[in-house]
Amino acid sequence: MARSVIYSCPVLLLTFCLALSDDIQFPKDTRLDHHTFPPKVLTKKDKLIPVGHLRPFGFQKKPDGPVIEYQEALHPKKFWENHVSKKVPCVYRGEVLDSPAMTNWTDEYLKEKFGDLNVLVEVKKEDRTTRPKRMTIATFLKGYLKENWYIVTVLPDEMRGEVKASKSFQCGSFTKTIQETNFWMSSGETASVIHFDADHNLHCLLDGRKDFVMIDPKYSEELYMARYDPSTGSGYSKVDVDMINMFQHGEVAKARWTWATIWPGDCIYIPAGYIHQVRSYGRSISATTLFTNYGEFDDTDCEGKDFSYMSMKDMAVMWTYKKGDKVIEIGFMNTDSLLETLLLLLGDGDELRIEKFAMFYNHLKFDIDPEEAAELGVSDEVKEIFYQYDPDKKDYLTREEVNNLSLEQLKNLARRVDVPTVPPEQPNFEYQAEEEGGMDAEETGKEPEKEAEKEGREPERDDDLDEGEDEHRDRDEREEDEDFEDEEFEDDYEQGKKTNGHGHAHHDHDEL
Repeated sequence: MARSVIYSCPVLLLTFCLALSDDIQFPKDTRLDHHTFPPKVLTKKDKLIPVGHLRPFGFQKKPDGPVIEYQEALHPKKFWENHVSKKVPCVYRGEVLDSPAMTNWTDEYLKEKFGDLNVLVEVKKEDRTTRPKRMTIATFLKGYLKENWYIVTVLPDEMRGEVKASKSFQCGSFTKTIQETNFWMSSGETASVIHFDADHNLHCLLDGRKDFVMIDPKYSEELYMARYDPSTGSGYSKVDVDMINMFQHGEVAKARWTWATIWPGDCIYIPAGYIHQVRSYGRSISATTLFTNYGEFDDTDCEGKDFSYMSMKDMAVMWTYKKGDKVIEIGFMNTDSLLETLLLLLGDGDELRIEKFAMFYNHLKFDIDPEEAAELGVSDEVKEIFYQYDPDKKDYLTREEVNNLSLEQLKNLARRVDVPTVPPEQPNFEYQAEEEGGMDAEETGKEPEKEAEKEGREPERDDDLDEGEDEHRDRDEREEDEDFEDEEFEDDYEQGKKTNGHGHAHHDHDEL
């Protein structure tokens, strides 16, 4: 017996080392039915240990019930009245089942038809601190079943024709306020942070399974929201959703929540500003529609509408991507919000002076507070931009001139204010599977480890796609990455709830 134990120790040690090895990859678990949701919350047995301690998010409190469901999509007017205007989530069962993508989008089909299209790829354990990589769909398909990757990108124009547009977007004001359509893909086992986004979102699943925890924004304090930014309209919590320390984050148990599990063909509406957390299982593909809303709903063009099949290709979308574009324009400020902000800068006056525009531009561009932004003054860069709208160089814009800014002028301003998620000069990420079992991931034309070895220095780490980063990084250090005071967040959150937001989740700016 003792001898067998002695012999087994090296085997166990070797197994453990192999599991930690960066050079050996293992296929991901793609099952759909091995997780119970909503989770069973155990009754408190030990007075010293809080319920849900060191368990995933959702184990700390029983849900109030499921999200409201419909067996078919609502008429746009009803969707507005019952949900969008009140910011109430809902689920549409089977809404996009007749999309060609439901049957077409196998890995082989995606590689053959869309393999040369660029997408943005992130790590599965989202933390909002790492930046995505750009690669082709073909490159992603080479490694996604073994690597810790998922796609979140603008749905390419070439693919939009294979996804159904929801009935709820086929007429009325929604047809004029769609900001982006996005494409999501992974091998499953992804977990988002607890967060909320600037835009309304209809998230439609084409393959796999997704579980949603939905929380009213009034519980933001209980969820320790680490950052809110009114200029982007988004925010997130730094609570570890996989293992919540209830001694540090005990208030989580006070946040009431509802739940939804969606399957292929289903869609869930997530209101702007509504707090949620998402997990995916199995090979997972989604197409989402991000939209804004302002003022009253105009349904005059809905009269006599037959609501026949319509694809996402037929929708008018603000920010798009097609093959050959140098930048994947995801997460830019929406132009309606940008125009609204410029009008707010006018105040009660009729002139937007270049000095005030400079303060606004510096604030967003350099992510600094308004006082610092004002001190930077009017730079040559600011003049260059402002004089595009003020060709007479009178150093101000009238209210009428601001209101008459074209859509393309507003989009160009948004492009100048926001930094692209991946700069156009950054090379695409390449992934090569070696014939004898190893996996080699590198950027085009670069072999950093070999180059470093030649120069006698340590190779640089690729933090963006380091699969083991979250597991091996000290949790205390992660908490200290960004230092945001709770009091500042509370003030910002109360102020920000009064606006509709000015961008998307991955772009963070301070309050204007």
